[in-house]
Amino acid sequence: MLTIVLFYLTYLGGIAASLVRYPVLAFVTYQAVYFYNPNERWWSASIPALSYSFFTVVVMGLVFIFHIKSTNKNKLLQIPQFRWAYALVACFAFSYFWSPYPGGHAYAVETFVKLMIIISIAYKLCDTPQKLTWVLWGHLYGSWYIAYLAFQVGRNSGNRVQGIGTVDSPDANGIAAAIAPSIALALYFIWQSKTLWLKFAAAICAVFVANALILINSRGAILGVGVSVFYLFFVMYFSKVRSTRQKGFVILMLISGLAGGLKLADDSFIERIESMFVSKKEIDFTQESGATRFLFWKYAFDMAKDYPFGAGARAFVFYSPSYIPLDVGTGASRNRAVHSTWMEVLTEAGFIGSFCFVMMLWTTYKTLTQCEKKFKLEGDIKNYYLIIVIKACLICFMVSMTFLNRLRAEILYWMVLYSACLYNIYILKNHSEIEKPVDETKLPEPQDKASENLTFK
Repeated sequence: MLTIVLFYLTYLGGIAASLVRYPVLAFVTYQAVYFYNPNERWWSASIPALSYSFFTVVVMGLVFIFHIKSTNKNKLLQIPQFRWAYALVACFAFSYFWSPYPGGHAYAVETFVKLMIIISIAYKLCDTPQKLTWVLWGHLYGSWYIAYLAFQVGRNSGNRVQGIGTVDSPDANGIAAAIAPSIALALYFIWQSKTLWLKFAAAICAVFVANALILINSRGAILGVGVSVFYLFFVMYFSKVRSTRQKGFVILMLISGLAGGLKLADDSFIERIESMFVSKKEIDFTQESGATRFLFWKYAFDMAKDYPFGAGARAFVFYSPSYIPLDVGTGASRNRAVHSTWMEVLTEAGFIGSFCFVMMLWTTYKTLTQCEKKFKLEGDIKNYYLIIVIKACLICFMVSMTFLNRLRAEILYWMVLYSACLYNIYILKNHSEIEKPVDETKLPEPQDKASENLTFK
């Protein structure tokens, strides 16, 4: 009952606020609906069977139209990562001509296009620092809900948690990758939030998400968190751009994280992590395991050479029996996923699509770096570390998706969105203000002759 009340307060409150006052809250509501995934939860029988995400996107479109004069100032094609993302979608769509699943591929293209429309509208609506903060809190709030759900359900499938995913991340590994970047976000808000209750809220989110990742037992997500947090703490500790007591905060968070991790970790989790460091002598490629999946990447490249323009959605699943040798263990079925987004892009969108994908991520990094340099020169510590945290979130998801098929994952394009909003707010808008011509007829007249001779040093 409490979950249903919380969902309706979030959904109805967000929709009302977006229509009345703050349009960007329509996307924040969409984020919440994405994580709540109401029609697939156990409490779905107690609510109307509506397409809540569809109606939220409709509201996003309406508030965009209502405020089109202001939102049109945010030019989509001025964002390089968006240009590459649109090109990627085009390459993916073009591979329809070689797809073994034409119907399924057409549906995947439709879903991909819808995702890019949603991200594009969200970019139009999110054009101030405060709005971006709300969007980031929306991501953190949704991750907390998934983590809370994992806490409620517990390990219900051996040593893992299943059945708590979202529409595009239904399995354990996918949902773990979706919430993993929230650790870095939570650390930032613990540090930079001005009010005690916001710091407390961020800390609660961090604890719940960490516990969920341990319960889910996803090696890729844990590795992603480890790399991203190491990057964040390394920069915070050694960077010349830092505030007083910043090193102390890093040490405190590091000790707290290690202590909390040791408290939450159990034998099952430790065994799962240890399995990542198994020696080559212990690997038996005739049995299906995480190690055999590395071989799939080699066979995926072999397939890409035969289909240079890609073969559409789930192409490797269809063709894998033709490329994976019979002496390599694949489990119950010879039709296996490639288990890497990089190889997924290559087999589904081809070499040109892979280039577009890499360039999308590269320009995302480059635009964040431009913002980082700006804040470093200005000595703006808070925003400087916001950029570092978004980079850490991106790194976290990139590491996780290296072991998963996440080409069309919502969270990946949320990361692209965050970088685009930052680039627009702090680089493009600042440049337009600087380059705006001054109307000399509106300059105030000097009051006396002495004022004309004043100089400032």
